[in-house]
Amino acid sequence: MAELNMLSYKLQDLQFFNKLEAAGQIQLENNFSFSVNYSQDNTRCMAKLYQCVKDKTDSPDHRFFVSVEVLGFFEVSGVLTDEDKRDFHIQCYQQLFPYAETLAKQVCAAGGMSNFVLLRQRMSRDNVVVNRPSDSNG
Repeated sequence: MAELNMLSYKLQDLQFFNKLEAAGQIQLENNFSFSVNYSQDNTRCMAKLYQCVKDKTDSPDHRFFVSVEVLGFFEVSGVLTDEDKRDFHIQCYQQLFPYAETLAKQVCAAGGMSNFVLLRQRMSRDNVVVNRPSDSNG
């Protein structure tokens, strides 16, 4: 059985603006993506977490917007199977999310949204798609 160890993380991108005129409630929508890519020898992987929260509006000009993109770098030891990759997908997210949440929360608090919380996404290993690298060079 393979083991996963987080080595580091990196803030890739963080965007924020708050054009709300008064304190109060606002309806927000959440966009999310998460992927894990493995090195050719399966000894390392990189996870990419992107999450965006913005006000629900039909207009292209949003009054509130925050997005965070964080990369996580992991070491893999042992023989890696597709089942391990499904489990590691969830583990990478669980280890990386708190960093994204803290970064977004700090920026939002500085921008007047002290109660902002980034929503943790529910994941199931049954929904994880393991893509095999192509055997061709083109």
